[in-house]
Amino acid sequence: MSSVYFAFPDGVFDYVCAECNALCCRGHGFSGSIEQEVGQLFTLYPELESTVTGRRADIVSFATADVGCHLLDSDNLCRIEKEHGYDLKPGVCRTFPFNSFSLIGKTLVVSPHFLCPLRIRVPAQPGAVEGTHERLEPQILESGLVSDTARKFSMLTARLHPSEKAHSVVARETAFRDRCGVALGVGTFSECVRSATEDRAGLDRAVSRGAALLGLEPRSAGLEPDGIDDILLAVAPSVRLSFLGLPANGILIALALAELVVRRVTALSPAAPTPLQVINVIHPIMPALHLLGCTGVPVIPAGRGKPKTPPFGDPAMVFAGHIVLRRVGAEADILDALESGMQRIEPVSDRTAFLVEMGGLIGPSHKRTKAKTNPKAKAKRST
Repeated sequence: MSSVYFAFPDGVFDYVCAECNALCCRGHGFSGSIEQEVGQLFTLYPELESTVTGRRADIVSFATADVGCHLLDSDNLCRIEKEHGYDLKPGVCRTFPFNSFSLIGKTLVVSPHFLCPLRIRVPAQPGAVEGTHERLEPQILESGLVSDTARKFSMLTARLHPSEKAHSVVARETAFRDRCGVALGVGTFSECVRSATEDRAGLDRAVSRGAALLGLEPRSAGLEPDGIDDILLAVAPSVRLSFLGLPANGILIALALAELVVRRVTALSPAAPTPLQVINVIHPIMPALHLLGCTGVPVIPAGRGKPKTPPFGDPAMVFAGHIVLRRVGAEADILDALESGMQRIEPVSDRTAFLVEMGGLIGPSHKRTKAKTNPKAKAKRST
């Protein structure tokens, strides 16, 4: 690996296993390295061999029951660790919850697994909490889960916008992550997003248009930071990974709109939101956010062939779908197409459903735009 990028601010996340009902050990499976610990586990617990569900090079995957891992004792403690020590636990279990791995070029990307009831430390406390980058890096690199063969067989490589190179994307994402870390407890998420662009006015216009399409109001400027700001600042660097195929400003548009939806939905509960709850609000509407972030780039069908309008069962939504899909691949900006098509869709619920479904059908083109060649110049060069 050329480097490691942690998709969360240094020292922002912490966890206490005693606070959790062993959610990570219930029905999600686990994996580990045959060379490092799994071979020994097969000797100690030969029955484990019958729970294997897959193998990729040195990494073997296991199934676990919904009621709990077969090696989870009634006290919610791991029998492997109790009987043989922490170092013999499977690699995924040792690195959890910082074991969501992917690649940007050759850079290993480490994201949190939000199934864990992570605590947010404000201000961040690098060195004092479990989510300290310097502490995590050697644990992850020594786990066997991120070897060259594991990278080849089990990790997804981010699809980037054609105008970007992997090294510049890592530098940009690192800068944004660190900006989020500085803003924790003292700044708002919306201002952090706005500070990441050189075209604030253009970003504000696009966010206002996207908010209107979602049936929401843009967030007012000058508001005091709150707990939701801190959660968004902590999780945004990992959320951004799903938007790397968009141009830089498109990513910021998607994040700004995600905040509006999060604030509206979390208002339903009297309890303070958690990182997992915020992620669970954002994840289902990812297709809509991704589509609204496509402004300024060519939009094409996500699959093969021309997509058909989903059977919404509502005339206004079907009509809107026909208009938008008819303009896919044309020169029209996606926000122009959506505004034109969605004029007759009034309920926020219908607008949300429409954008989510359309976001699954169309998306940004990843083809590089070739410069037009002057035919006369080409003929001259060939003589």
